[in-house]
Amino acid sequence: MLTLSKENRHQLSENGYLVIPDAVPPSLCDDAVNLITQFLDIDLDHAESWYQKDLGYNGIVPVHQHQSLWNIRQHPNIHALFSQLLGTEKLWVRMDRLSFKPPSRDPEAERPKRHIHLDFPVEQLTSLRLQGILYLTDTEKDQGAFCCVPSLFKNDDVLRNRKSLWFSEDELTDYPVESIEGNAGSLIIWDSGLPHSGMLNVSDRPRLAFYLSMFPAGTEESSEERVPLWQEKRAPEKWRGLPYQQDPEPGKSAELSELGKKLLGIEYYPEDC
Repeated sequence: MLTLSKENRHQLSENGYLVIPDAVPPSLCDDAVNLITQFLDIDLDHAESWYQKDLGYNGIVPVHQHQSLWNIRQHPNIHALFSQLLGTEKLWVRMDRLSFKPPSRDPEAERPKRHIHLDFPVEQLTSLRLQGILYLTDTEKDQGAFCCVPSLFKNDDVLRNRKSLWFSEDELTDYPVESIEGNAGSLIIWDSGLPHSGMLNVSDRPRLAFYLSMFPAGTEESSEERVPLWQEKRAPEKWRGLPYQQDPEPGKSAELSELGKKLLGIEYYPEDC
């Protein structure tokens, strides 16, 4: 299992994010890539196929319960990383989705819009809340990579009591936006108090990624809410109704390891965990 260094922890506490290379084996990334290509009916070697479906700016691929996604969620490395950061092994995993972000067809028109935002008002973040994205293929800075504004992290004068969670380009004039590259299997974890987005893809290759994060068990949802989603192969209610979504998703429920059952909430962690 992976162990975080003091430098890793310092990076998160000071800059609001950290990058962990090789968080999962390449085979797990490959399986998720295959899921994306099959779901979208695309060929990664033929660019004309990448634009058959309009997935929006972030390229959301609305699949949540496939076996390949659960295989990543229940990999021991992922649990080890989040447990070290959150200070507890008793974690549940968010049942998040995938992203396929092809190169922009009109980069000059889209370039001024970086979509930097927060997902939650910082006033609501009373304890450490983490988010994450796993690169499924090698991802360059100009390839629609995760981006963020570390110089705004913990800047209460700018972040608190905002009227909007979205940042205008004028607001960002004095704050550099950093784009984060990484190889396949790299996991980027960030504090929810960090303004962030995904860069415009101006490369010649699509970005393929999986949103992946955990939280202390029982703090955001109940097991009564979560377990039926896995059993019935459905997205969390807040992420339903997207274009191309299948509800329920086809096939049988994903097989879970002993750790996976705990991460879902179908089994309990030991009291002394």
